[in-house]
Amino acid sequence: MMLREGGGVEAGKNTRLLQLELRESEHLADKLSQTVSDLTTVLHVKEAELQYWQSRVTQYRQEALTLAKRSNTLKATLSEFEFTIECQAKELGALHAEQKGLKEELVQAYKEKEELLQRWMDEKREEADRLNKHNDTQERWQRLAKHLKKRTHRKKGRVCSHIDLPSE
Repeated sequence: MMLREGGGVEAGKNTRLLQLELRESEHLADKLSQTVSDLTTVLHVKEAELQYWQSRVTQYRQEALTLAKRSNTLKATLSEFEFTIECQAKELGALHAEQKGLKEELVQAYKEKEELLQRWMDEKREEADRLNKHNDTQERWQRLAKHLKKRTHRKKGRVCSHIDLPSE
């Protein structure tokens, strides 16, 4: 009987050990289940974060593309402006040269005008002098003629005091 009793005690110990191992296994299984659950939650959180960051990367990529396009457009516009400025600078240089030539022509035209005006004034002065001399001569002739006429009238009046001369 001892064998039985010893076997029973041993079986009871084994059962207890098995129950303890079972509980420990269940406890480990619960812990493992909780760990898996926690890891699943962390995985979902990480997947959500990954999606968020992927969307941010996509957003930033789109912004980068938009900025690159805008940059290219601005570069093209800048290039056009630089070309326009270069053309306008050349045109301005040509206009300055033309303006300089026109100023020189204007100075020359003023000189010619002054010379022409001086010549005209000299000619008019000479003409006025000639006219004044002519007028002086005419006045002298008229005075002489008047004087001679008076003398002639006096002499005729003495000679022919009774003859009336027609008035002029």
